[in-house]
Amino acid sequence: MNAHKKLAVFNWNGTLFDDMEATHIATNACLNFFNIPDITLEQEQELFTFPLIHFYEKMGVSVDHYLKHAEEVGELFHNVYNTHKENCHLADGAITLLDWLKNQGVVCKILSNHVQTTLENDIDRFDIAHYFDTISGNINPATIITGMNKFERLDMFLNENGFNRDNTFIIGDSHEEPELARKMDILGISISGGLLSPARLEKYKKDYIIDSLTEVAPILEKEWGLAMPQNQLAQRETVR
Repeated sequence: MNAHKKLAVFNWNGTLFDDMEATHIATNACLNFFNIPDITLEQEQELFTFPLIHFYEKMGVSVDHYLKHAEEVGELFHNVYNTHKENCHLADGAITLLDWLKNQGVVCKILSNHVQTTLENDIDRFDIAHYFDTISGNINPATIITGMNKFERLDMFLNENGFNRDNTFIIGDSHEEPELARKMDILGISISGGLLSPARLEKYKKDYIIDSLTEVAPILEKEWGLAMPQNQLAQRETVR
């Protein structure tokens, strides 16, 4: 049904939404709950991983102790995050990229670990829901704690809607996106400045690492033959 259509799969936090500061503050609040001192942003980028249960285990919190307090810690994270995210904005180049993709007929999807209702509220806040055919978050917060279900959600979406994997790319700031890209044999783009340090991005790299969303269009011109936005034709950026 959609075999000839192009599909762009976006992570939300740290990719389209430049919210790393809020995430970092909320993470430290949760670590403090377990009597663990604050870590720097650079330390978080070196240590953070999904599922969350593995991150806290890295930080010295036993699985049993974490699970005992998981609901409380999850609520704490979201309360602190929701307070500080109000100072965060869309990533540079997000609207320009989404406009261009829409004009090129590319179907856009959000695939996030965020809770669905919070995700939808954040997207509505920026009035950008019309760019996306689907917005997929976690319905149950427990899945954020104990597992990763992005693969299952994306695999089901591709199969049910008939998208060709050669016409699909995924972009995000964590190890999940390049791992998904490799597992599903789709184009994978990692973006810096989010959950992973530059060294870890290089470790997990599938196809490309970029520093800005403005670098996506040149990649898709190269990979898919899409026409570059007029404002970038005169000033092409080098991608690596």
